Amino acid sequence: MLADGRQARRIGLDALSGMGAGRYHAPVRGRRKEIHQVEHGLDAAATGDQAVTLVFGDAGIGKTRLLQHALERATERGWKTMVVAPDVDSTLSPLGALIGAATRTDPPLVIKDDLGVLLQSSAPKYWLTRTIAEGLETMAGAAGALVIVDDLQWLDAGSLGALTALIHDLHGVPVVWLLATRTGVYSEAHQRFLDGVKGFAAILDLAPLDKTAVDEIARDALGGEPGPRVEHALTRTAGYPLLVLELLRGLEEEGLLRSARGVVDLDDETLPARFGASARDRLRQLSRDAQRIAQIGSLYGREFPLNGVLDILGQTASAAAPALQELLDLGFIVDTSTSLAFRHDTVQAAALQSLSPSLRRAMTREVIRRRLQAGEGVGALASSILSVAEAGDDESIELLFHAAQRLSSTDVQGAAELVITGAHLTAGSPAHADRVAAMLPIVLLGGRVEEAMEISRSLRPLLTPDARANMSLAIARQLTESDFDGAIRETAAGLAIPGVSDEARVGLLSVRALNFANKADERGLRESLKQARETSDPDRDGRALATLDATESVLVFNQGDFDEAERLQRRALESISRLGIPTGLWMPEGLWLAFMRNSTGHCAEALRLTDEGLAEARAAKNVIAEAYWMMVRSRVLYDVGRLDDARAQAETVLELGEQLGLGDFMNATAGIVLHRISLHTGDIPLRERVRPLVQSLADGVGLRRTGQWSLAVEARERMRPTEAYEHSQLAIATLREATPSMTTPADFSDDFVLAAICREAGDLDAVDVVVEVAQHRAAQNPDNVFVAALARAARGIRDGSADDLLAAAELLRHECRPLVTGTLFEAVGDFSENREQATKALTQAMQSYATCGATRDVTRVLKSLRSRGVHQRPAGTAETSGGNGLSLREQQVAAFIFSGLTTQQIADELLVSPHTVVTYIRHIYAKWGVNTRREVAQQYARFRGRG
Repeated sequence: MLADGRQARRIGLDALSGMGAGRYHAPVRGRRKEIHQVEHGLDAAATGDQAVTLVFGDAGIGKTRLLQHALERATERGWKTMVVAPDVDSTLSPLGALIGAATRTDPPLVIKDDLGVLLQSSAPKYWLTRTIAEGLETMAGAAGALVIVDDLQWLDAGSLGALTALIHDLHGVPVVWLLATRTGVYSEAHQRFLDGVKGFAAILDLAPLDKTAVDEIARDALGGEPGPRVEHALTRTAGYPLLVLELLRGLEEEGLLRSARGVVDLDDETLPARFGASARDRLRQLSRDAQRIAQIGSLYGREFPLNGVLDILGQTASAAAPALQELLDLGFIVDTSTSLAFRHDTVQAAALQSLSPSLRRAMTREVIRRRLQAGEGVGALASSILSVAEAGDDESIELLFHAAQRLSSTDVQGAAELVITGAHLTAGSPAHADRVAAMLPIVLLGGRVEEAMEISRSLRPLLTPDARANMSLAIARQLTESDFDGAIRETAAGLAIPGVSDEARVGLLSVRALNFANKADERGLRESLKQARETSDPDRDGRALATLDATESVLVFNQGDFDEAERLQRRALESISRLGIPTGLWMPEGLWLAFMRNSTGHCAEALRLTDEGLAEARAAKNVIAEAYWMMVRSRVLYDVGRLDDARAQAETVLELGEQLGLGDFMNATAGIVLHRISLHTGDIPLRERVRPLVQSLADGVGLRRTGQWSLAVEARERMRPTEAYEHSQLAIATLREATPSMTTPADFSDDFVLAAICREAGDLDAVDVVVEVAQHRAAQNPDNVFVAALARAARGIRDGSADDLLAAAELLRHECRPLVTGTLFEAVGDFSENREQATKALTQAMQSYATCGATRDVTRVLKSLRSRGVHQRPAGTAETSGGNGLSLREQQVAAFIFSGLTTQQIADELLVSPHTVVTYIRHIYAKWGVNTRREVAQQYARFRGRG
């Protein structure tokens, strides 16, 4: 919780209500190394740095007590603190524990009244993360903040993803992250989180305490020296602090201790009856009323509301007071001042298991109803609902599907599991068939394709024709990302259903057309378009028809008819606009015009279109659309030679894409941009970081050509002509097809590079095809300078003509593709036998590269000049500001950090995404060799002082 002094301590203790909560002021024993590490992290944050510590250990080993110590030390320093304390039911409670922590702060990081809007957004995890990040950054200020997560193993996947993003985004902000988890086998999401932070986190693996530490705990608890019989009894605890306190509490409660002359001992070797007994055995010794309170409370989780339990019991607080006091006195529960909580999760589990299965299900249903009536969201109750749902229980099954819908925005794998369970429980039931069919996209999104297909087959006999068709449509849409043929087969199955409505047919035909376009099957596409338009109703099917226009536009563009492609796409955008849908939010079809204008050499217009799309997406707070527009923008920035800005944008896109689950489309654009930048700049760490992404595309299906071509470009840059040619085989084989053979969307400058690769490999037939295709494209678009220049350049490569290459370079000299211009001038230098012409062309190539910051390209040209006996100084690289090595935008960000602005405030000033600001800050760290924002401000002040 974010609070000061005593209030922070109280709120933090309420969250950390486990072992030892009532003994907060007792010192931590036997953990000198661990305490030193905690103090080291606090000291690091005090200097402005971030510190991350992972604490591993068995249940009862003392993790929570160490966290309490850290909380005390932080509040003594006047720090702000936030404590996240999930329980065993949190794994299927989307963002529940994180929201609980953020709303209980003082002041709250997240306002409860704002939660509804936040959680109903298109990307609730993203917006929650941004809200908490901004609050933590503000609260950390110059002093520092501590974030504690206890029982990390119980956090839901959405919260783990948000936590990963928070740690990443707040790098260099004085926040200490202290995260405790049990040792053992973890969920996939939990393991992924641990793998992501282990590389930079300090690791504390708590071992059992030695005898000295156990004796010290005994002195603290007993107020005297433990006698020999007590010491012997303590050996039974195996050094686990929880068991030590259990034993001592039992000895005291049963009156077995005697004190004499400062020594506390036993009369004999008798151990307390409770020690060694399971929590369940001890619960049996309680009164019936106390047992029932514990049992009902356990149905809520580790923490439970007193009023909720009393409502179910039908009792007043006065009537239940004796039983409650019994539970408190015997240490089964603790009072956190806002609710009651089991002292340890083992006690809660024992209370839950003490109920018979039938009674547990019945009582859980009652608790669920009460919690829903109290206003709790169904998503937070997913785990409880899952535990009671059974065939024939229509109410629980409906709640299960509702919970899956809510969970799908933060943990699609968990949501898929709920749908699959619900489908199995409703198998053969016509009453639920439509509902299950509508939920199948969640199963597909969760990667459970086989289960989705099996459920689909079982549902078909139970569905109406349109419901079957819509189910086929949902499956086909999902398969479009990875299996074009499979998607076409699924649409064919839907279209073959007797009695399907025209509206459903149009939807199926539009997806079928899209996949025929992906396959470059013109006949199939034309037939699908014809059938769809014959059946369609413009008043009813406007959106589907717009998608058909956009799809046909892609095909026509790949056939080389730019004007017709643009006409179709503009018509599609007009249709969408008439439907009242903002074109900037129509994804992904709405991106196509900007991609198309960029590919045809109209980069300035493409940049304008992306900026307009970004503005529209930001105004609507649609982060998914924003990420897509940033993806396009990264490509445009790269093409216009703004490599620093392109890199920042592409890195932002990949991070957002991972958080939002946006897949290979992001990788094929932003990832490829980063790969190309690494080749131009010679940034080997960047190349190695993105190369696995490129390789995964090359090994895949849908975007294999893009991946293979990127590997070919890399091989050529690294002087491996045979390898480059091998990776070019897919491109060569598909040159005449109406589909991008290399980069997606098409970059026609790739034709020139492919011609060079094939010429170097001696495949002159392939070179001829490249020239043929490029010249045909230029003839189709006679007014387009860009494709005309590239057609002449391809011919120059084929004929070894420096004059043709020079003419092409001069045509592009004043266009918007400086990297391509530099490549053409460099080729002139390689082919020309005229020393003066070669020298002049290479010098112009170097200047073009230098303008973009393509340092490796500059070095290569200098080497070529030296081989000709020409010694020149390197041309000035891309423009920087103030002589401090930063780009202009990085300079602005550094100035805002110096002024004390937060990430969100800088983003608002620059009209960019907060993630983009974080990327710029990381670039500043790397260029200036610093690790914190405080150091950035200090360094900026020094540079400004020199100015």
